[in-house]
Amino acid sequence: MTDLLTPHVALEIQGISKQFPGVLALDNVDLKLQSGQVHALAGENGAGKSSLIKVLCGAYPPDGGTMLLAGEAYAPHSPFDSIGKGIRVVHQELLMLDQLSVAENLLFESLPRKHFGLIDRVALNRRASELLSLVGLDDVSPTQIVQGLGMAQRQLIEIAKALSGDSRIVIMDEPTATLTSRETERLFEIIVRLRDSGVAILFVSHHLQELFEICDSVTVLRNGRKVSTQPISETTPRDLVRLMVGREVIEATPRANPADQRQEALRVEGLRFKGQPNGAQVDFAVGVGEILGIAGLVGSGRTETVRAIFGADALQAGSIFREGRPVKIRSPADALAEGICLVTEDRKDEGLLLDMPIRSNLSLARLGACSRAGWLLNSVESKDANDMARTLQIRLTTIEQHPRQLSGGNQQKVVLGKWLLCEPAVLILDEPTRGVDVGAKAEIHRLLQSIADTGTALIVVSSDLPELMQLTDRIIVLSRGKVAGEVLRKDFDESRILELAYSEYMKSGESNAQAA
Repeated sequence: MTDLLTPHVALEIQGISKQFPGVLALDNVDLKLQSGQVHALAGENGAGKSSLIKVLCGAYPPDGGTMLLAGEAYAPHSPFDSIGKGIRVVHQELLMLDQLSVAENLLFESLPRKHFGLIDRVALNRRASELLSLVGLDDVSPTQIVQGLGMAQRQLIEIAKALSGDSRIVIMDEPTATLTSRETERLFEIIVRLRDSGVAILFVSHHLQELFEICDSVTVLRNGRKVSTQPISETTPRDLVRLMVGREVIEATPRANPADQRQEALRVEGLRFKGQPNGAQVDFAVGVGEILGIAGLVGSGRTETVRAIFGADALQAGSIFREGRPVKIRSPADALAEGICLVTEDRKDEGLLLDMPIRSNLSLARLGACSRAGWLLNSVESKDANDMARTLQIRLTTIEQHPRQLSGGNQQKVVLGKWLLCEPAVLILDEPTRGVDVGAKAEIHRLLQSIADTGTALIVVSSDLPELMQLTDRIIVLSRGKVAGEVLRKDFDESRILELAYSEYMKSGESNAQAA
């Protein structure tokens, strides 16, 4: 039986259930958020975290249970209704209007008006500048169109948006997934200020060390049910993982230092992309069966480099070599013809067709292999999709489901499976475990190592330095659009990598660079 409500309880839910066709997403879940505390919500992908958050913010109506907001009945009919009640959400999947300005996105629900209902642009941009400064985006103009911004900048804008009004409860679903360590520190400073002002915060992150750093208590969900609620000080990361997955998680073993000489799989020379500083270029090579990491600051050119190699963005200059021979890559089709595949950073907009079956998403890059004389062979497509779903342990009901119905981590597995079915010679992965839980991350790491063991060259871009140091054989560090240095596995050291990441910014006097 739930404890009696006390004045400092901001939100209490009792027996919340939510069912979708064939899936019981939430099963009799209880949760209590205290004002002036940070409460962690932990669980594997598919455990029910996102479903619970959508119930709390009015995106989904619950099928059973009750909710109390400051002791009064709470039953939001829409996200706007929850905002009016003082509940703001930073969603895992960014919800932005790409063709509008940063300021318009930040204050869309409460645009300042002047006479005759016209938008007060001066007040709008002034308030937007204040919010951008709060999250460390002083270099982003309020009038800039959102479409041209990177994922980390968009994430910080979503966080700023959640701070735009007076909130009693702030829910953060994977807010640090694309942030560097410096940006995460800034976010934690904001969270502490909110907590100290009496705001209740529900915090979701697959980076368990963040939960122990910033949270007061933790609730664990597994398969839609609440497993445990306890003070964070009374548990350990290992115990938390055991509660989340119901078993011991075996992490991937770091690879032995590779041989000095490997057959070359891919080499780029003098690579230049749009927006790169004058005189900067990227040069590197990756060997057959090697896992190469790419580190750097936000804006260092990590994503731009791999997109240019894949032909997703135009290559301004430079040469690309496959197994020593020069190749021309003007489009993703050219890259695929050379056995080069890219798992993009933005799975929702660039990696998936959210309203087509998982089966179709998995076969999308290799329709020719599933067709005869122009006719799609459903039996071949379905067999390949089912085999890949089992290999990656994608949590689904059927391959006819749409990716939109999956958790973020399982969506990421679908994107990865799409490219693995192409049997790539060079597989590039940009933030491959963003939004993926600890158990699935370990599985993906082991899978990537096994792929490299078969001879595939892997290039991994990640903002998570411990991930790069765990997974890769060698790391190159980008700084202001150029390779600042290379670190071999035997020399892996986080401070050394950060020093290289800062190097070009320090030379140019840009002391406000954000650490990777």
